[in-house]
Amino acid sequence: MKKVIIPFVAMILVFSLSSCQTGSDEKRSFIEETNRSESYNKVSAFMEEESRKVFSPYYELLDFAISDYQEEIVEGNVEASFWYKVIYKNFDKDPDTVGYIQEAKEKGDPHYQQLYDEYLQPKEMNFEWKAVIDAADSITFYANVNPKGTTWEKAEMSDFILTKE
Repeated sequence: MKKVIIPFVAMILVFSLSSCQTGSDEKRSFIEETNRSESYNKVSAFMEEESRKVFSPYYELLDFAISDYQEEIVEGNVEASFWYKVIYKNFDKDPDTVGYIQEAKEKGDPHYQQLYDEYLQPKEMNFEWKAVIDAADSITFYANVNPKGTTWEKAEMSDFILTKE
């Protein structure tokens, strides 16, 4: 009976002591998380809206994800850097009606079947961004244009869609 009671009392004691800790560091952490969540939500909503506006004429958009989100206050502005992923697929239609797949079929291209099979499969676009939110809640975005380091250049989501000019 003692073997059962001692671990039970120990668990209650640990739980009681851990729930009593409410230091200023925890309060500061809670405040930082609350502020971060507001900025995160603004950035997330803006990125999804821009992605839909830019890519939805060309693709069926399946999901959006932010990862490695980090933010700091720099000269009174919130600066958040993060990775952004858009999961998409081509619109549902017969792949043989698509120009480059038709051409591959007609030429007997050995990659025709692969192109055909992959046409309707989900794919992903990945971006590295920095968002700067000023005191007026205006958001300016910068894309990392350096594949081997970090070079931020002012950018918009529409910079990443090919257009015929």
